[in-house]
Amino acid sequence: MIRTVMLGASTVMLIGSIVAAPCHSSPQLVGKAKGAGLPAQSCQYCHTSKVPKKDTFKVDELNERGKWLMAEKDKRKATAVLAEWLKDYPGGKEQK
Repeated sequence: MIRTVMLGASTVMLIGSIVAAPCHSSPQLVGKAKGAGLPAQSCQYCHTSKVPKKDTFKVDELNERGKWLMAEKDKRKATAVLAEWLKDYPGGKEQK
């Protein structure tokens, strides 16, 4: 009985974490990009809106860099976007 309850609870937690996964970015990504020496100054480094909201996020609200990061996330089969990937963004120094 206890094993069944524990298995059920674990399953619910796993499903909950998968459903919560659509939150792809966070303000910490800007800080990590700055720390990597990239010219990120705000969320607009990857988004078109000044302050994007996670609950109303749409891929259309990303600029080219943000769309590239989403494509990388899918290509790498990752659960989240990583700031380190920005170093691989195509283009010259001014594009990074």
